[in-house]
Amino acid sequence: MANYINEKRREIDFDPYTLPIIALPEVIATSFKPIGKNPIMIRIADKDKTFAPLQDPGKYQGVLEVHFNDINEEDDYWGLSKKESDEMVLFNKKHAEMIHDFVDQFSEISQIVVHCNAGVSRSSAVAMQLAEYTNDLDTYAKLREIKRYIPNTRVLAIMRGEEF
Repeated sequence: MANYINEKRREIDFDPYTLPIIALPEVIATSFKPIGKNPIMIRIADKDKTFAPLQDPGKYQGVLEVHFNDINEEDDYWGLSKKESDEMVLFNKKHAEMIHDFVDQFSEISQIVVHCNAGVSRSSAVAMQLAEYTNDLDTYAKLREIKRYIPNTRVLAIMRGEEF
């Protein structure tokens, strides 16, 4: 499923599960055992999608649920149809503020676990930017090494405070 799950295919020299910030697919995140005593989780899903239940939500000192779709209007050659525009939510500044405010409310965090449906673009963008936001450049560099991650450029830019 993912190069960080299949140890023979990882092509990295570290265990990604032990990073202070990690992006995962929902199917793994629901039963993931975070490191340390003070982990937090950020859950990302499409608009109106229900999250799969966590096996042990008490493991986290806080859980934030955010809904936005995995779309990036710049990448869409044809543009969004009216139906897509009506039914989807683009990542925006309010989402970025919500995520940053959530992280800022905790004085000690042992691990930030971020998940979306596939654990590829939305969650990796949030994880990478949070590594920058918390000035953890070592974790940022390691997240960039994980080939499975293809960060959503819209999410990454807006979380950095850039115009998109």
